[in-house]
Amino acid sequence: MTGTLSTSFMERHFGENSQAVSAALVAAGSEAHTRSLDAKIGSRLKSNHAYGGTFWLALPQEVVARLLPILDGAVAFPPRGAPYELLVWNGIAILPVKVMETGKRDNRMRARISDLRSRLTKVNVLATPHPTLFDDLDEFTLDEFEEEASKVAEAARSAIGNIATKMVVAAFQCNPKSGLRVVRVGIATLEADGQINFSDSEQLALVEPSDTGAKPTVVAGETFDAAPRPRPALEVVEEETTARGGNEQADGPHESVPE
Repeated sequence: MTGTLSTSFMERHFGENSQAVSAALVAAGSEAHTRSLDAKIGSRLKSNHAYGGTFWLALPQEVVARLLPILDGAVAFPPRGAPYELLVWNGIAILPVKVMETGKRDNRMRARISDLRSRLTKVNVLATPHPTLFDDLDEFTLDEFEEEASKVAEAARSAIGNIATKMVVAAFQCNPKSGLRVVRVGIATLEADGQINFSDSEQLALVEPSDTGAKPTVVAGETFDAAPRPRPALEVVEEETTARGGNEQADGPHESVPE
């Protein structure tokens, strides 16, 4: 369903607030990255444990703090057993997750799985599979599948107090070296290995579009001729390796790093 409808996922679910919500989610990911990078630097560890351990807690905090003022009637909900809160608005709960850098399959995003995350995403009814030639037509009944999927979703909704009928997964792909790279938001479920199955989603723009109608501002004079002549400046320049951090050892991904 992704990308096949006339309006975007964000427009269909957040209406006139879609652009503000999109910008807030990107800003939340960027700030969570900054906080996590500060933690990594402060820890003086070569691994990314401090970065990952900070990000998964800072991210939901930043999401809630930025969306509460935007969405009228939104509340922060603490799921049982979770050290963080989720934002709930108009029957929608937003679950932010960090995407793992390894273990992808079929170019799909993958997040660390937990009992809590699995329960939360079961709020969304599983998409009905399409029968294939390999299926036993006598046993493959769509009605039975849909009935069972609905029961699972109802049980998951009841477990969180029926505060939401949809769980929107906001998947953030980032790392200490490259920063925030991808933010995808949509209705999704998680497989046993953490693979994210989006049934309807949208990838957010990380950079706001520039105003093409803006006119250049004249600086230090109304015309080119009126501007003061530039003056050469002499200063000490550091060596390239020092200025760019060429001697800093880069950390690679670590399999046991918290996501």
